[in-house]
Amino acid sequence: MSDIYRTARETHYFCLGPNSFEFSPFSSGITYADPNYHIMRPNGDHYVFEYVTNGHGYVYFNGQKIRLGPGAAYILHPCTYHHYYSDPHDPWTKIWLNARGILVQHLLSDYHLNINCYVEHLQSSQYLSGALDIMKEDPIRCKSELALLLHHHIQLFSDAMLKHQKKETPALAMKSFIEENINHALGIDEIASHAHLSRSRANFVFKREYQVTPYRYYLSLRLEASMNLLRETTMTIQEISYHLGFSDYHHFTAFFKKWCGVSPTQYRQDNEKLQ
Repeated sequence: MSDIYRTARETHYFCLGPNSFEFSPFSSGITYADPNYHIMRPNGDHYVFEYVTNGHGYVYFNGQKIRLGPGAAYILHPCTYHHYYSDPHDPWTKIWLNARGILVQHLLSDYHLNINCYVEHLQSSQYLSGALDIMKEDPIRCKSELALLLHHHIQLFSDAMLKHQKKETPALAMKSFIEENINHALGIDEIASHAHLSRSRANFVFKREYQVTPYRYYLSLRLEASMNLLRETTMTIQEISYHLGFSDYHHFTAFFKKWCGVSPTQYRQDNEKLQ
């Protein structure tokens, strides 16, 4: 899928070796963004790994706009909403790698990076820089080395997230847990136990910090994910139900109608009329 809009000066390279279902790294580069740099992919079709070297920009995660600066890194998954842009007053420079394949999916799953995520301070960009150099030097026979470098980058990213999580408040721990599990059926007791709190205490500390109960926040993310999939993909209602971890099609339909006011089918039809 093409980007909706972009403007920047870039140095980029392509992997020219044979693609495979297992691993297909297809491009890497450096973006020197100008104030108008803007990327929007309503339904991204590849994994995005980026590291900010200079300047600042904004990335959307679960509907929230996050400002990221030097040393920050983020990962975006396929079949999700990709939206990021430079700060017009301090445009960023970024190193990046784009890839597809089941290997990437398994690596991210193994390191519990199953959703679009970011860290504000990554120790080094050496592995993405190394991937860029290798793709430039040997674009045909670079896949094995790229797979190893990407593994190291994901491991480094995971370590940075774990260090951050150790400093988390109970409310932030619950929020992170919810955001990592929006595709699974959760209850308030499971959310509370993740922060070692009782149900009533969990509701109190979460609402004090985020002005909503943890379970209502979880439901709002589920609804947002449902709406995005209905708008931006051709997945069937049954497939969306399975993807989001609902017990069956009817449970998903009842959930969606309760919170959105219309059935999933009607919501999709209404949005198609607007396009």
